Amino acid sequence: RKWIIKVNNKKTKDNYRLKENDIVYIPDDIISQLDQTKEWKLANFPLEDIKKMIIFEDENYIFFNKPAGVAMHEGNKHMDDLTMNQFLEKYVKETWIQTSHTFKPAFCFRLDKDTSWIVIAGKNYEALRHLNELIRQHIPEKHYLAITKWVVKNKHIIQPLEKIFDKKFWKSKVIVSEDGQHAESIVKKLQSKEDEYLWKISLVQIQLLTGRMHQIRVHLAHNKWPIIWDLMYADPVINRLAKKYYQITRQLLHSRKYKFEYKWKKYDITAPIPEDFKKLFSVI
Repeated sequence: RKWIIKVNNKKTKDNYRLKENDIVYIPDDIISQLDQTKEWKLANFPLEDIKKMIIFEDENYIFFNKPAGVAMHEGNKHMDDLTMNQFLEKYVKETWIQTSHTFKPAFCFRLDKDTSWIVIAGKNYEALRHLNELIRQHIPEKHYLAITKWVVKNKHIIQPLEKIFDKKFWKSKVIVSEDGQHAESIVKKLQSKEDEYLWKISLVQIQLLTGRMHQIRVHLAHNKWPIIWDLMYADPVINRLAKKYYQITRQLLHSRKYKFEYKWKKYDITAPIPEDFKKLFSVI
């Protein structure tokens, strides 16, 4: 907006979309300011708060309970935000004695900023490679919780999903389409009730049998059970009511349980229930 960043040596409007072979000029002092801001924030972020996110740790993996609103990695939308990657890097740097000069602990998968999740970091190359291979084969058992509009019925959903570009949100979204990839979810209603402000709502458990982009959100919305406060796929009316009466400002989707095996050791980790879920269902 201030015309400090130039494209092809010219002032450029902030809604300009880059094209192949464009040359972008960003002053060094702008990059330096961004880096210094993140470094200062990370240096002053308490290590104890990072430790509180850890559900379980052994010689192979660290299981974090990622808070909603925290991005997994740096990107153009999170230039000045602290991320899970930075928390992991600080935790490793300040608590471990590094035994390898070539391996850097890393997360095994990336997840939405607004969703609370179990996220897993591999502490050595073999453990990281093993879990990534299991994920490619859809082997880990993954269970999620969501709060949705209307009364959900137990259902085994098999509906192919296709990624498209949405001009309204100016980003990729997913639709149910015969031309899409195979996608499979098992939905189980845990509780339902009539709410004073949100009509009928349900607490549901979802087991993912495949791992497509936005799979849970789209499968539930397509079956007329949108997740509350899902800005892309849900009902804007119920979203506004959830914000007004319950101060809910993120999609109510939570990775509850993750289960797999490595070297004959069984990992079966369950994350605590987020506080915003308890606003709508007090007994979970």
